[in-house]
Amino acid sequence: MSSRPYLHAQTFVAGFVALTLLPGIWMFAKAPLTGLEANVLSGAAQRQYESRFDNSFPLRSSLRQTWAALKFGLFSEMAEGAVAGTNGVLFTSEELLPPKDSQDFLTALRAAQAPIEAAGAELVPVILPDKIRMMPDALPRIRSAQFAERYDHLLQMIAAEGLRTLDVRPALSGPNAFMRTDTHWSPEGARNVAQALSNTLAGKISSQTPFETRHTGTRRFDGDLLAFADTGIWRPYVGPAPERINTYDTQSAARQELGLFDDIKTPIALVGTSFSAREDFHFIGFLKSSLQAEVLSFAMEGRGPFTPMERFLADGQMTTTQPQIVLWEIPERYIDTWSTTP
Repeated sequence: MSSRPYLHAQTFVAGFVALTLLPGIWMFAKAPLTGLEANVLSGAAQRQYESRFDNSFPLRSSLRQTWAALKFGLFSEMAEGAVAGTNGVLFTSEELLPPKDSQDFLTALRAAQAPIEAAGAELVPVILPDKIRMMPDALPRIRSAQFAERYDHLLQMIAAEGLRTLDVRPALSGPNAFMRTDTHWSPEGARNVAQALSNTLAGKISSQTPFETRHTGTRRFDGDLLAFADTGIWRPYVGPAPERINTYDTQSAARQELGLFDDIKTPIALVGTSFSAREDFHFIGFLKSSLQAEVLSFAMEGRGPFTPMERFLADGQMTTTQPQIVLWEIPERYIDTWSTTP
């Protein structure tokens, strides 16, 4: 399968783009960039040009999309922050760089483990592997040994603390485990991880509740990485190609009435990131039906994996919900193991 399903239109697009950009090039020529020769090789000239072009031309929004279409359609280049792979698969650049604001993982793990175990619950970290790790053929780029060994290193650290370890790489090894234009897993990938957790926790959950998940259809899906390839009106010609996502619904087959003074207890508390929090991927529903247990989510979008756990513990949720098991979903790319040994 070609990495660009719309290659047949590129000649037309390139010609039209060139004509469209002529006014901007003319305005750019009227105000030469300082030190252009020195900056060409570093890419600074391109950034200065894009900035000047964006601020000088009245149709800058449309022309910005045209510029993005030219780069993506002809050179598979995206804005800084994302990388285009083969077959229309997009990746976040975060998986190619050490995390900027990561906490020391071992310290954070122990800080969560102590109060959770003191409350009589079990902490189960769930490390989600990088999309690049699981789809290496779509971006055949060699990462350093520190990246290559990070996932196994994290599992070793978790085991060394006496915690249950779960390798979810087999669950996310299928071709459709991640969304093509998004940083996250697909609903099918989320379902596979939920099933892996069910196998790991078999017989450990004392309070069972019947849940059923059903497939409800499909809809259009625009992944978060499309922002780095804003090709606008040119998208039908140069991509990224449209994407659809399966939709699901989970319902309980039993209803339990609580009295006014009854304790509210839940078998599973889920703490994590947008992988868990976003309804698109239906992870909470898959957990409920796979574990046949109630799941309360304390996952948060846009805060990484450490802030949600800190907030969960600081807000006294261990006392309020009294969970038997606390699942902590942690994307691998947020963890810096460079200075930590198991």
